[in-house]
Amino acid sequence: MARHRRVKRPSRAGLVAMTVVVVAAGAVAARADTWWPQARPIVTGAAVGEAVVVEPVRVTVHGVRAATVLADGLDDLDTGGVWIAVDLTAAALDEPAAISGMALRDRRGREYASSNRVTNAMVGGPFDPLVPERGEVVFELPSDALGRLTLVISPDAPGRVVPRAEAELPLRVDEAADEPLTLRSRDLAEVDE
Repeated sequence: MARHRRVKRPSRAGLVAMTVVVVAAGAVAARADTWWPQARPIVTGAAVGEAVVVEPVRVTVHGVRAATVLADGLDDLDTGGVWIAVDLTAAALDEPAAISGMALRDRRGREYASSNRVTNAMVGGPFDPLVPERGEVVFELPSDALGRLTLVISPDAPGRVVPRAEAELPLRVDEAADEPLTLRSRDLAEVDE
């Protein structure tokens, strides 16, 4: 007949020690953000009309327009909210570079990436060094996001380690136009800009 071993249960001291370890780990996890803060992007501020260098690109925002209908050249695109077009000039600094992403942050902290319903030629495509190009980046936002907005520009910097560089520009859009918004295409910018 086979004999079975009796399962040894942890002692009270062992249970107390395990409980203390679990509670201590929970306390450390709860305070980890203050003890070891996460690396956040390095943010550079700028204003409309002011050039801002966000390695490896230089960007100047010229203005912003809003409408409820967007004319993309083929068709009119409606939205349940509002279309916002940010007019800007960008150029790489030393070697070809791109803007990997742009977002609009509203006063509540909600962020809206550039729209994927239209071609946003100023985002993702490379810029040549010191050759400024001008165009618009389009966003689709709910109507309640109008008012104070912040444009967040994230450049594409290959080989860069965290933290990344970003630029933030305050914008204000209080109402949307009734006529369709026709987009400016990506073209070479005038030299005096």
